[in-house]
Order: sequence, then structure tokens, then C-alpha cells
Amino acid sequence: MTAVAAAGREEMGVKTLAFLLEVGCEEIPARFLAAAEEDLGERLKTALREAHLLAPPPENGRGALRTYSTPRRLVVHVPALAARQADTVEEVLGPPLRVAVAPDGSYTRAAESFVARNAARLEDLIRTVTPKGEYLALRKTTPGRPACELLPEILPSVILGLTFPKSMYWTAKSAPRFVRPIRWLLAVLGEGKGAATVEFEVLGVKSGHSTFGHRTCGARPQPVHGFKDYARKLRQLHVEIDTSLRRERVVQESKKLLEGSFLKLLQDDWLTEWIVGSTEWPRPLLGSFAERFLALPREILITVMRDHQRYFALEDAVGRLRPHFMAVLNLEADERGLIRQGHERVLTARFRDAEFFWNADQRQPLRERPPRLERVTFQAELGARGSYAEKVRRMAAIAERVARELAGVEGFSAPVVRRAVELSKCDLTTQMVGEFPELEGVVGGLYAAAQGEGEDVAVAVYDHYLPRGLDDRLPRTMAGAIVALADKLDNVVAGFAAGLEPTGSSDPFGLRRSAQGSIKLMLEILPPISFKNLLEASCELFAEQKPSGDVLEAFWVERLAFYLARRSRYDTVKAVLADPAHEREALASPAGAFARAEALERFRDTEDFVALAQAAKRVRNILAKSASEADRGGESVDEQLLEAGPERDLFGKYAEAVSRLRPEGEFGSGGAFNYEKVFAYLATFRPFVDRFFDKVLVMAEDESVRRNRLALLGLLDQQIFSKFVRLSEIVPGAPNVDAST
Repeated sequence: MTAVAAAGREEMGVKTLAFLLEVGCEEIPARFLAAAEEDLGERLKTALREAHLLAPPPENGRGALRTYSTPRRLVVHVPALAARQADTVEEVLGPPLRVAVAPDGSYTRAAESFVARNAARLEDLIRTVTPKGEYLALRKTTPGRPACELLPEILPSVILGLTFPKSMYWTAKSAPRFVRPIRWLLAVLGEGKGAATVEFEVLGVKSGHSTFGHRTCGARPQPVHGFKDYARKLRQLHVEIDTSLRRERVVQESKKLLEGSFLKLLQDDWLTEWIVGSTEWPRPLLGSFAERFLALPREILITVMRDHQRYFALEDAVGRLRPHFMAVLNLEADERGLIRQGHERVLTARFRDAEFFWNADQRQPLRERPPRLERVTFQAELGARGSYAEKVRRMAAIAERVARELAGVEGFSAPVVRRAVELSKCDLTTQMVGEFPELEGVVGGLYAAAQGEGEDVAVAVYDHYLPRGLDDRLPRTMAGAIVALADKLDNVVAGFAAGLEPTGSSDPFGLRRSAQGSIKLMLEILPPISFKNLLEASCELFAEQKPSGDVLEAFWVERLAFYLARRSRYDTVKAVLADPAHEREALASPAGAFARAEALERFRDTEDFVALAQAAKRVRNILAKSASEADRGGESVDEQLLEAGPERDLFGKYAEAVSRLRPEGEFGSGGAFNYEKVFAYLATFRPFVDRFFDKVLVMAEDESVRRNRLALLGLLDQQIFSKFVRLSEIVPGAPNVDAST
């Protein structure tokens, strides 16, 4: 390719060049692709910025760095890259003027030595004024290096610095790893006839100016002369690099394929994204299967199509599955229908397997399977307590304790809970779950319904793995929620008992997910329960392997804080869980902590409440920073020492609040506080606190008066400002939280 000089243009006074980088490799797994594309773009942007090559984009924004990807390539296009670094000017300070210049104005030996050391001339010397006086100096200009020299130094580390959940090596065990073997590197600086190759090497692969099209279009390299030429040629070779365009193609061509039929696609965003990340040239294809397979439950059919074959299921206008599916090819067309026939044969074989498993499993119903759980391992590190049979027994004890608390609650049935717990893990012994483990619980619910266990029991078993995350749906019934809570709580306690607690970002047994699911159940579907007592009872089930209660409680508080932070500002969460007393209260009643956070979010931005929070912070600062140990000795207020006016008024307001702030009084109901009423009442403290600080000198010279006033502030802090939440933690103007995130 030709030299780069002619390919540049001016952007905001800076000569710029377009730059195109493509890393071609064996197929990258779909689940890694989006993160890898973003990572490559960010790493290159950072490297270019540090090298002073990233030119400012035009005001229209079209010059910004863009990334693209397909399973076989990661691409970055920089429309405006500085053709060379700007020159840098450095001022080198020399000797003081009094030493370097003689009285007659001539330069001394000190000036001459300074010039010689810097390879300059006496004529180049300048004078500069510093805080220490006037000095001689030199201005040294370092020419900027061209981009074509810098990029070969930058690009290898940018590419090899990419991180993946799983990587591999293929040249040598000591060599750097990459997600898949790199097959080609395209690096072109400039656009059109003036474009040039940026030459470098990564893991034995040398860069060039050629790309490769779709695998079906042959293996001939295709030379390109910039991004426009690159994108045009790849489309001719059945490669669409733009993820959004591939997604649009899947959606639109699927609609076109189903036009005029009674069929509609079962919407599946996850599957759509998987297909987009697994194809370079997606083309939907419509297939069919034998109608007799519709006798199998919908969940099994969809799982076989979606999770095992990556097919979309199709249904009719009323939501019934039909004997058709949609596959998405990574090809231009299937003119002879041979590929469609192959997909139909494979799916039929999978459905036959599922049909066989369903029929075979019915020969031993769930009610006969509990003894089998003795031989199924839940957690090997628990030894004799590590089987699923032991887990079910612990779940039964936990569920029974919850049931006692909820006795009499409408819609709750203890016998349904007991039966659902007993059957909840029996599907682990079935052939269906052995083949389709993603259907754990669901299969149990389907079998329970088919085997006459009753709808309430079947639904509770079906739902007991829910929610699998904070964004997942909840069980449909209270019985299902109780079984789910018992399951998730035992997961966490058993994990800690086995010494498998999460560390850093590592949580291989999903204990954080189980804890968050438990919190979601307690706060979004179940009536308030005494969680701390429930947690302690769960730990007792492990006898000599009982995990540390303090460690477990700290873990649950952390997970509760994580849940609250999705709906509340960070300082609201800090205020609710401010100290050990608040944490203990939150563990005893997570619903109470949730209610305090929700109410505080609604009241915290009102004018009186903001002022009160600032006053609370001022009180804590005085107590912590201004008062000596001797000053803080008082634990009660001597009313005889109170000064008439704002001080006595504030004490009167405090005394009134202590008598009125009771859960069984006007600010509560059913033994629990109504926190909206509580915070509305606390806001009425503002004028009393404002007048006190305006008119009263807390740190009075009289020791007894000073101690008495500090005692009053201490009582206000403990029993009012920090009783429900620590108001001093509130930061005015803290950014709000988008609950949808």
C-alpha cells in the first residue's frame, strides 16, 4: 500500500487520519463477544489518548471511535486519529542570573556549562523569573512522533491486554493467552489510495491490509483501503460487522418469514442476542416437527428448542405452541432445503429423548423417590450432612419455623408447605432432569401435577427455585415462597458451614445470589418474619459444623445493603444500617429496614428534613470533636440547669418525642412503626434545633452548664436523630437512584 501522507485531512486544526483495526480469529463464544468488543475499544482509546494521538471528534460526533464485532472478528474504527503527536516544548531551568551573568553582561562559565550540557548555544538562552529570583533557561522542543511509528508499539499490548472469562494458548505454554487462536490482523492507517499498513506482530501473526469474508465464501484474503472499502467488501462476502444491523435482520426477516401464517415468534431476548453474537450473516429458517410431541409439557418443548438447539418456539394467536420452530442460519440461503431437513431430524431425536424420559419417569412417582436423595450429593464438604435428603430435612425444619410465625395468615397452608418441601428435590433423581438440568424444580412441579399431588403443591415445587436473581420473578404462592426461602437460606448456611463463603469476586456456589433471593422473598412477597431468629435456628441444624454467627450476620447485612442500594441512595442505606444496633434491628426485621429506607427516600429532600439532617450532623461533630472526655460524662439532663427559652424548649420537645414515639401509639400500628408518620414528626424538630444553635452557646465556660448541654445533645443524637436511622449520614443533593437499574 502507499504512503500515508496524502490520506490525511484537517480536524479542528489537527491533521488527522482514519485508522482501522481488525483482529480475526477462530469463533469467539457469543457470551464473550459484546464485552470483548467494548474492552478492545476502551483499551485502544486509552492507549491513543496516552500517546496524544486521539484527535478531538467533530462537533457532530460522527468522528468518535466505533467498535464492531462478529464471532470471527473484533473491529475498531477511528475516523479521526492525529497523524502525529504535537511538538512538546520544555523549559529547562539553568543557573541563577547572579551566577551566570557577569557585571559587564557577559556570560560566565556557569552559563557556558549549562549550554554545553544541553547541546545548545548561548544565543538560545532566555531569562525567566521564579519565586527564588531570576534564572537563565532554555526552551527545548521535542518533535512529535508520527502515528505510523507509534501504533506498532501500542497495538500488541492493546490486543493482548484483553481479558476473557476463559482463554487459551496455542503457540506455547509460556506465551500470552487469548480467547481463541488469532488468524489474521488488519491494521490500516488512512483512507482510500493513500492508506498504509501498520506493521506489527502478535503471537506469530503479522499484520496486513487484508480481511477475510464468511467461511462459505472461500479463504482468499481481500485487500482493503480503509473502512468504507472494508465494510463494503465484507457485506459482499456475507459478513455484517454491525451488531445492531444483524439484530435488526433477525427480527425483520423473522417477521417476513411468518407473514400470512397464523404463527408468531415466542419472544426471547436472550436467544436473540445469542444468535446475533454467533452469526456473521443471519438468515431465519422455518422448520416443523411431529404434532404428537405437543403432548409433552410446554416447558420441556421450549427448553429443548431454546437451550439445546437454539431455536425459537412458535405459537398461535392464543399462545398455544405449534409444531414449528425457527432456526437462524449463518448462511445466505438453504435453497434445496437440506439444512432445514437436518435441523428437523436433530430436533425430532431430542424430542424423542424427552418423550422417553417423561414416560420412564412416571413409573416411579415423586412420592416414592425421597429415599433416593440419600445417594444424591448436595455438598460433599458437609460429610454426613451433605446429601440432598439431609438438605430436605433442614428445609423442612426451616419451613416449619416460618409456618409457625405465619399461622393464621390468609392464603397460607402448612400442610401444602410440608408436602412441597418433601417433594421439592425429588426430580433430581429423574432421567428428565439428568438430561435437562436447567429444568430442576420445573420438572418436579410438572410431575407433581401429573401424579395427582394437588395444584398448590405442584405450583410450590415448580416455583421453589425462584427468584434466581434480583430481577427474576417471584413464586406465585406463599407456599412456594416459603419453600424457596427455606431452600435459599439453607444454601447459604450450608455453604458457610462447609467453608465455602464468597471471597472477593469469587462465589462459585452462588451464595450471594441465594441470599439476595431470600431478601427479595422476605421483602416482596412474605409477611414480616423474625429473620435473625430464623438464621440462628438454621445454624443450629449443623451442630458441630455450625458456621460463625457473626460472619453470617455480616454477610446478610451486606446483601441487604446491596438490595436497598438498588432502590435508595447510598447515604440512605448508610443511615439505615449505620451502626451495629441498626444492623441487628435490620436482621431481626428486614421488612422494617426496607420500610425505613423507603420512607426516608420520600422525606429526605424536604426543606425541614434537609435542615434537620444538617443539624444532626452538627450535633455529632460537636460530641465527637469539640467535647472532651470530661465534658461527655453526663448521661442525663439536669432540668434545673436549663436556660429558659430555646434550650428549655428543645428539651421539652425531646421529652415529648420520647413519650410519643412508641410503636403502639400514634406513630405505629400492630406493634410496628409507621415510618412516614415518624419522619414527618421528626421534621417538626427543625425550628427547635435552629433556635437552640442560634441562641445557645453549647461550650459554655461553666463546666456544669456545658456538660448538661452536651448531655442534651447526646440524648437527642441517640434517642431521636439516630433512633430509627442516623440522620447525620444524609448528604444533601446526593444523586437519586433509577430503580429500573
